[in-house]
Amino acid sequence: MKKLLICCLFGNTANALAKRMQKAANEHGYPMLISAIGLENFASVAPAFDCFLVAPHIQYKLDEIKAAVGNAPVAIIESYPFASMDGEKVLEFVMAKMPVPAE
Repeated sequence: MKKLLICCLFGNTANALAKRMQKAANEHGYPMLISAIGLENFASVAPAFDCFLVAPHIQYKLDEIKAAVGNAPVAIIESYPFASMDGEKVLEFVMAKMPVPAE
């Protein structure tokens, strides 16, 4: 099961998006666990996850986030899907950029 963590400034917006993405992943039968966290707590929970999405408004912290996760995949969410809370669209992005490995 792929574990995806979404990071935004405080975690509230990312949490709402994560819930929508989790619903879409469940509907498609993707074996994923999608969670969200604020930037302040990111480093402490990151080791439990496989891949990471960064909210567009904190992309200036990308180097810091990459340093915390090593070689794990990290991508910035496109602005419009994030702002519109389009869980389906962001999930499509994740599946294209970070495919779930076959089990």
